[in-house]
Amino acid sequence: MRAIILFIGLFLICLSSPSLSRPMTTPDSESVEREVRKVFHAWSQALTSGDKKAYLDAFWDSPKLIIRVADGEWKGLDAYRKRIEAAQLPPGNPADYRNVQVVPLGDGGAVVTYERPAPGPPAAAGQPSTLFRGTAVFIKTPAGWKIAAWQAGAVTIKPRQS
Repeated sequence: MRAIILFIGLFLICLSSPSLSRPMTTPDSESVEREVRKVFHAWSQALTSGDKKAYLDAFWDSPKLIIRVADGEWKGLDAYRKRIEAAQLPPGNPADYRNVQVVPLGDGGAVVTYERPAPGPPAAAGQPSTLFRGTAVFIKTPAGWKIAAWQAGAVTIKPRQS
């Protein structure tokens, strides 16, 4: 009987405290969001302008860094740096990034999701188009906000039927 009363009491407390089931929005989470958006913008600008140094500086310098893009996977900044130094960064415009969502995870982390069109001319009317969708996990390090994990891949968007 005590267990039932305890359970009902805890249940009522949880019902009366909706903040237990939702992330809190605090001034700190708002500043985390602003800071991470600024770093994300600098990273996307470096990527689309071909600035390899600034692009790579946005990543966490750790063997625990994980990057999964298209058909590749790289672990650690050194491995990814070798890949980028041998490649050309895709052209684009930072304004191409849309649906950018930043979700603060306390004061030391955040998840960013985004979409951007594939480089090249837009698809002809009525034809499928390619869209890149990505997720980046940012962590606060002594060197500032850095990307600790990044996943991006292409999806085909079919035209809407009238």
